[in-house]
Amino acid sequence: MPASMMDKEEEAITTTIAGAEGGIISSRGSNIGEEEEKIEEDVIADRLTETQPGSSGSGQLKTPKDGHDGSNDTSDVYEEKKQSAHHDGSNDTADVYEEKKQSAHQNNEEDTDVNVQHVHQDVQQNNNEKTTSTSPQEGTIAEIPEENNNTAYDYEDPAVLENGDDDRSIAVPGFMFIAGPGYTGRGIQTGYVSGSDDGNINEGAVIIEGFLPEDDPSRRRRSRAESTREQRTREHVQRLIDNAITLDDSAVRPIPFEEDGDEENNDLEGAHSNSSENNEEVGKSDNRRWFVPLMWLLAAAGITLAIALPLSMRGKSENAAQDNTASFNYADCLPGEVDVRFELAKSILSSITSPDLLEDESTPQGKAIRWIVCDDSISVQLLENQDPATGNLPKQKHGFRLGGDAGEAQVIRRYILAVFSYSTSKVSPWNDSLNFLSADLHECNWHRNYTRGNFPFGDFDPVGVFCIIDKGEFSSPISITEQIILNDENYPLRYLELNLRIDNNLNGPLPLEIGHLIDCKAIGIESALRLTGPLPQTMGNMTSLLSMALILNGPDFGGELPSSLFQLKNLKYITIQNNLGKNWSLPANVQVGDDTRLEQIVLRNNFAGIIPPWLAKLKQLQTLDLSMNNFQGAIPEAIGDLSSVKYLNLLGNNLTGALPSSLGMLPVIEVLILGNNALQGELPASIGNLRTLQLLDVGSNELISTIPSSFSNLESLKYLVLESNRFNGTVDVLESMKNLTVLLIRSNSFSAALPDGLFSGTSDNIVVDIGDNKFTDELPTSFANMSNLVSLIGAKNSFVDSATMEDVCDNAALLVMDCDACECCEVCCDGDNDAVCDFQLDVFTVLGYHCGSWFQHCLQGANYFAGAGVY
Repeated sequence: MPASMMDKEEEAITTTIAGAEGGIISSRGSNIGEEEEKIEEDVIADRLTETQPGSSGSGQLKTPKDGHDGSNDTSDVYEEKKQSAHHDGSNDTADVYEEKKQSAHQNNEEDTDVNVQHVHQDVQQNNNEKTTSTSPQEGTIAEIPEENNNTAYDYEDPAVLENGDDDRSIAVPGFMFIAGPGYTGRGIQTGYVSGSDDGNINEGAVIIEGFLPEDDPSRRRRSRAESTREQRTREHVQRLIDNAITLDDSAVRPIPFEEDGDEENNDLEGAHSNSSENNEEVGKSDNRRWFVPLMWLLAAAGITLAIALPLSMRGKSENAAQDNTASFNYADCLPGEVDVRFELAKSILSSITSPDLLEDESTPQGKAIRWIVCDDSISVQLLENQDPATGNLPKQKHGFRLGGDAGEAQVIRRYILAVFSYSTSKVSPWNDSLNFLSADLHECNWHRNYTRGNFPFGDFDPVGVFCIIDKGEFSSPISITEQIILNDENYPLRYLELNLRIDNNLNGPLPLEIGHLIDCKAIGIESALRLTGPLPQTMGNMTSLLSMALILNGPDFGGELPSSLFQLKNLKYITIQNNLGKNWSLPANVQVGDDTRLEQIVLRNNFAGIIPPWLAKLKQLQTLDLSMNNFQGAIPEAIGDLSSVKYLNLLGNNLTGALPSSLGMLPVIEVLILGNNALQGELPASIGNLRTLQLLDVGSNELISTIPSSFSNLESLKYLVLESNRFNGTVDVLESMKNLTVLLIRSNSFSAALPDGLFSGTSDNIVVDIGDNKFTDELPTSFANMSNLVSLIGAKNSFVDSATMEDVCDNAALLVMDCDACECCEVCCDGDNDAVCDFQLDVFTVLGYHCGSWFQHCLQGANYFAGAGVY
């Protein structure tokens, strides 16, 4: 080739090799040697033939310094071309190839990240032979030649792009990833970039990630003459779309670029500007006008795949994301096989909690299991040491009497308490953590000691979870406080108690899991004003439960009680009272077994509905307090089947109808309170059969009759309340009641004189309210001798003048009579003073109804009746 021709070619060709700062940047002139492009294409094709996605290899992105160096192949090609040029007598051309060979060697020595250096010259007519080279290793970058020769390209490692720490530009169009069997389909940036007509990469150019290499190596070997540029490009784009494997939202994304301020790049731009004057370059520049829109079309196709495919796969299963436990970040967890622990814990806990809830880390259950496998050192120790032969966890030191010493039982127990903590602190945290979720403490130590009255511990009140030792381990008696133990290191545990009888800001619902706390003997929740929802139906699983007390809780807490609660064989005491919720109710039907041990039911909390007959099947029930509710309807006839009941209180409901005669069949009844209802009819004579009866209250009803003569058999009766009815007749039958101390019969139509022997048989304090009746004559003379007369209210009767003796005025702490009937009274009713004439004793205070079945403990003597007993 003439020297002048070579000079022209050298003016049109500028090649810059960037060192460590970047990859190779090629600026191609107007006359580009297509023969060299063809040689490089064959080298790449041969590599792809030897290295396909199915072969061995990690499938990770590598550069030449990681494996095979593509620069060696190129230098070999240039050496052969140089020899061919010498043979043809083209010494100038040979010198050009010598320079390119040296450049390729320099590229290898500097260990750059470039596979192939594109060099194009207009010497195709002098170089027609093809060369081949060794194929690249798996996981390397292979180049698919790009026909648009007006654009300058370079590439950069994807990791650098992800971090954003390098301002080098992006992948060469057509760079493809050779995937190995371990390839995950994530994190690889390959494909086309959109460029500008001036040969520079635009800011915000789009990269399409994650395409598999072309699956037809023979097609990459085809001669340029066999296919037009448009056909090759369209077919190549279609293959890229067909082989797309990236399904995440980052598959197609805009990546900003900064212009390289390197002087060599500026020189490249100048060389390109000069070479654009060539007519052939102008023709090739025209081809870019259709190529750029095509690249944007490719980007749009990638976006569609990235968005549509994940949505379609999510639609197949709502829980697809929850099934991937690896999505949970275990970075801060205790060391070990965290994923294995999670799956093992899930298999243990799925017996009491739905796997969906366990997978969802936004639920209290999901948070609890993650605390178990990640933070709880005690549970982690058990889970990490599963016996591979049996699949069992290590045993506890001693464990519980019922739950046993299996490690699984302790994991479940700690999980349940964790769920309870998360569930009742959803809105805001507890005021006192009570040592809950203390990973290094045994769950028996999850409490704090408060000082306040708490039966049976006295002033000592362990609030939270505390455990009682199995007393069978001791030959001599120990005190109740000594029975509390913090762990099972030295002794087996009998049971635990959940004592939350303080205002600790519990909020949210009680979780279903609480019902699986099988070692729990007692639950007490008090003053939880933000507690919500009903009691869980699962409480029927609490086989150790002996007592449950829910007192003074909030307005959103309540509902129908679980029927299974009344079937627990060890449950003896249920107390639900003074809560603010108004939607409490009893289940309509309960299959009560003969082995039910319920002894006390106290429900004083706006319960509604009827009194269900199944309550009468509780053969061991001793206390039934349904007072201060909204029960309606009649008292069921089956009430007489409560053969063990001693305390029956239906005060303050909306009960109607007649009193059932079956009330007289309660053989051991001691307290029968039916006041403040709308009961009608007569007092059943059968009540006279209740020889153990000590208190009878049918006051404030609509009863109309005389006192049955059978009442003379009530030898044990101490407290009789008949006030505010329409009784009439005499009260002579009361004289035979030798233990009578409290008589409240005001606001009736009793008449005649009081019997002389009334109250003659008792030495206890006497309280009498006979006001607003029609009694006549004088007070009994026996009243003058009663030093134990505490209160006498007798106004608004028909006593004779001076019916009250001086001794009565001296003995009685509280005396209210008509002025005509009491000359010695300091305060009397003259008919005009309503405050005095209508004065009456408060039956609730007098009889200690606020103390429930312990009412007798609240009867404190004369001063009590004289002060707190009036209103």
